[in-house]
Amino acid sequence: MASKRDKPIDWQGIERDFIAGVMSVREMARWYGVDEKAIRKKAQQSGWIRKQAAPHLRADRARPIEPSEIIPPASENPEALADRGRTIATRLMDELESVTAHIGEIEDMICAEESDPRRRQALLKAVSLGERTQTLKNLSAAVKTLNETAAPAGKKAQRQASAERAAGSGGKYAPPPPPRLVVDNH
Repeated sequence: MASKRDKPIDWQGIERDFIAGVMSVREMARWYGVDEKAIRKKAQQSGWIRKQAAPHLRADRARPIEPSEIIPPASENPEALADRGRTIATRLMDELESVTAHIGEIEDMICAEESDPRRRQALLKAVSLGERTQTLKNLSAAVKTLNETAAPAGKKAQRQASAERAAGSGGKYAPPPPPRLVVDNH
């Protein structure tokens, strides 16, 4: 039975990903099944230089990234948040529709361009029918939740508000005012 050590290491793929700077060294180690230290050592020996890493991977930052730097501040208004959510869901649905419309071409490109069988399999899985179906299901649930949170109150809440208005001062069912004393001094 072959062990992990018998499997050849894809140093060309590791070098390509290291130089691209998209994945962290830890992610590459996990992806390729290689020790993190081995990648760092090989990069230093071979003189690999990383391109500008993504902001969340940069080690030269003096402070951690604040959430406000990544996520634009949201409005406090629930209707505005629901509208933003629906806009994002609509864009994601459009992307899903585009992928589904061109799935054959995408699969052909993946098979033609990707030489690493593990990466090819991962990419094909990412665009598979099951993944697209799960994405559609998740988007539908998100849109339903957004619509429910932004929708006017349910019937029970509407009835309660109506009853409170009717029972309020001057309403049809408001308690009657106290009697007025009328004094006739004649």
